[in-house]
Amino acid sequence: MRFLKKLLSLVVTVWIAVLGVLYICVYGGIVILIGNLIGKIKGRKERKTFISREVSRFGRAAFVLSGSKVRVAGRENVPQNGPMVIVANHQSAFDIPLIPGYVYPEISFIAKKELSKIPGVSWFISALDGVYIERGNRSQTAGAMRKIFRILKEDGTILLFPEGTRSTAGEIGEFKDGSLSIPFKLGVKVIPVALDGTRNLLKKNSFLITPSRISLAISKPVLPEDFASEKEFCEGVYNIIEDALESLRN
Repeated sequence: MRFLKKLLSLVVTVWIAVLGVLYICVYGGIVILIGNLIGKIKGRKERKTFISREVSRFGRAAFVLSGSKVRVAGRENVPQNGPMVIVANHQSAFDIPLIPGYVYPEISFIAKKELSKIPGVSWFISALDGVYIERGNRSQTAGAMRKIFRILKEDGTILLFPEGTRSTAGEIGEFKDGSLSIPFKLGVKVIPVALDGTRNLLKKNSFLITPSRISLAISKPVLPEDFASEKEFCEGVYNIIEDALESLRN
């Protein structure tokens, strides 16, 4: 039985890898070209909206093609537009397509600098006004922070995983110091999202994809103005996600 499960995971992994490369590099290239044409005719905002919708479709397709089922609660709590910061716990690399696929499509991603060198992926990050972060490079980080400020001031949306790393056990870890300082300082609403099950889909330090059941709970927006300090704000968001995660498992 264990051998059959591993064989199934290997087949699914190869299947997703092949389709992913074709989708991102071939179809994705066409999407970017069409998006650029839309941008020249209708403007930068319409270009980003078009590409965001395609990324959202890809996010949903990734889970369907992997044989996984996604259950979403609280979708009505997501505002129709920004500015806002979506804050989620982190279990797997699949969390990244999960959020635009099932929560909100038009997101500017914050990504590691290394991803800027990957064809296809880098096209979409740049097209969606994404921000690259190079750890240890203070000047580059300062520039990235200024870009994030600009995105939010222009009614954009960013996605944050405040734990800073993926959880292997599935429990929510402590938020990094200052992880929610940007929305607090700008007074931007935060949308807490609890997710569970992606750690089984793609485990940390593994390349095998296993069909899984994924659950999402989207809570009501949290306003920084309702808290006396950044610390209380951070604790409030953390507690909401922690409680929602527990409810998903009951």
